[in-house]
Amino acid sequence: MYDILKTYLKKPELYEKTPEKFWNDEHISKGMLKAHLDPNTDAASRKPEFIDRAVKWISLLLPVGASLLDIGCGPGLYTKRFSEHGLNVTGLDFSERSINYAKAHDPKTEYVLQSYLEMDYENRFDLITLIWCDYGALVPADRDNLLERVYKALKPGGLFLFDVFTREQYIRQKDKTSWEVCENGGFWSPNSHICLNAEYRYGDDINLYRYVIIEREKVRCFNIWDTCFTKDSLTAELAPFGFSEAGFFADVTGTPYTDGSKTLCTVIRKQTA
Repeated sequence: MYDILKTYLKKPELYEKTPEKFWNDEHISKGMLKAHLDPNTDAASRKPEFIDRAVKWISLLLPVGASLLDIGCGPGLYTKRFSEHGLNVTGLDFSERSINYAKAHDPKTEYVLQSYLEMDYENRFDLITLIWCDYGALVPADRDNLLERVYKALKPGGLFLFDVFTREQYIRQKDKTSWEVCENGGFWSPNSHICLNAEYRYGDDINLYRYVIIEREKVRCFNIWDTCFTKDSLTAELAPFGFSEAGFFADVTGTPYTDGSKTLCTVIRKQTA
């Protein structure tokens, strides 16, 4: 056990992935759905008032009846509202629990159970959204894969809207570790377990949350990455994929961007020809 734990407690290599299930774990997905639906926290989804403002602003970017794809849609908090604004909406997510909830509460929207890293649409949507900083949670190869698939899925002139964290989100964060004993289970497992928590920084822009879950019969590890961006670094990352810049904002409600903003929203456009 010592040798196993020693391996998990070393600072991982940059962008090291872990094989454990997260979004589709039978127990964890229950907690994630609960967090999405809790109106008093923005741990998984933003609060309802913010979502209402975001949907109102984003809907103004499109004419009534336009096609919108929300990737990483979760339980449909944005998609349901987009449909009510008169848009032709598709929601895509690889959490089966979230998609099932969305289907049960929103008959207007088409919901698809799939990873957005595997979607294969072509020239279909006027706008694609990826909301609440999911883009930065991807490692670079997966971000490249996503941008290629988004570009292919958009109609000529179509828009891609997404947000990321900036350095302001983590400006005071340093490497640290902690642990907790969960005798009666918790977010990560219904069984008694110990959770070893670590936060690591890799330069100014890359952060890792590592959770090592120790149960009687097994040890699991979850690496959750987050890359922060500036306007310049995000522009440079997007440049090879053929998008043209449409605008930067502080968040997905269209708030003007300032240097102190903790999030950065961009709207980029697929070339028309």
